Amino acid sequence: MKKRSILIYGAGAIGSIYAVVLSNAGYDVTVYARSARLQSLQSKGLLYDDKGTVEKASVTIADKVEANDIYDYIFVTVRYEQIEAALSELADNQSKNIVTMVNTPNGYAKWEDIVGVGRIIPAFAGAGGRIDNGILYYQLTPKIIQPTTFGEISGKSTERIKDLAKIFKTSKVPCSLSKNMEAWQKTHLAMVVPLAKGIYHDGGDNYTTSKNKKALRMMSVMLRDNFQALRKINVPITPSKLNIFWMCPLWIMDLSLRLMYNTKFAETVIYSHAHIAKDEMLLLGKHFDKLVH
Repeated sequence: MKKRSILIYGAGAIGSIYAVVLSNAGYDVTVYARSARLQSLQSKGLLYDDKGTVEKASVTIADKVEANDIYDYIFVTVRYEQIEAALSELADNQSKNIVTMVNTPNGYAKWEDIVGVGRIIPAFAGAGGRIDNGILYYQLTPKIIQPTTFGEISGKSTERIKDLAKIFKTSKVPCSLSKNMEAWQKTHLAMVVPLAKGIYHDGGDNYTTSKNKKALRMMSVMLRDNFQALRKINVPITPSKLNIFWMCPLWIMDLSLRLMYNTKFAETVIYSHAHIAKDEMLLLGKHFDKLVH
């Protein structure tokens, strides 16, 4: 079988995580980066923490993407406010499959207008981490919580979707196929926007949030209201287990959030992204509110 070639467009924490796990599984991985991150990668390589030992991933570092640089898959791992510029830069590239690992409440029509119909595979990361002094610290999210999720816009099970699933499984990345990625991403935003706003409530970290009763109740109310709002505009809650957020009594949600935020998992997966990408999360929250009201 032909060795799969993969371009990671975006060398922040999420892009670096997938570059590490895919390259470690034997795939041919190229990382496209800019500015200070590019300089760091060119001088030191893609460094990551492996149970206390710093390792270097076997990847190629690129500072440009030409039209004839053909990859089996391009993973776009930028922020919401950067996605249209990234896709515009990739529009002339001849690679057929662009995996957009980006939150959105707005569907994919505009993205397809940029790169062409049939190229986009909407997805979302099941991982979190941070880069400190050029070293990546990360955690893959357990499948029971949030696996890497992806699917065709049409919901069909195509050959490329099956192939992508094999790539993730070979790389030991917990993953899940969705037949309705648009609903999945709207549901996801209904959940993560309140979780981030809990961090912003008093400017502390996740451990601070776990001790703040007002922040916990604010998140619980926002979660309930967001999920009820999705139901009112007939967006199916996806996956269905997340219906718990509009059904659960607030005091139980308060308790669950307090316990969750007082963990290393919340530090790595929730706090790190909320802290680094505050502008993105606030913009997503604004656009989500526009969707449901």
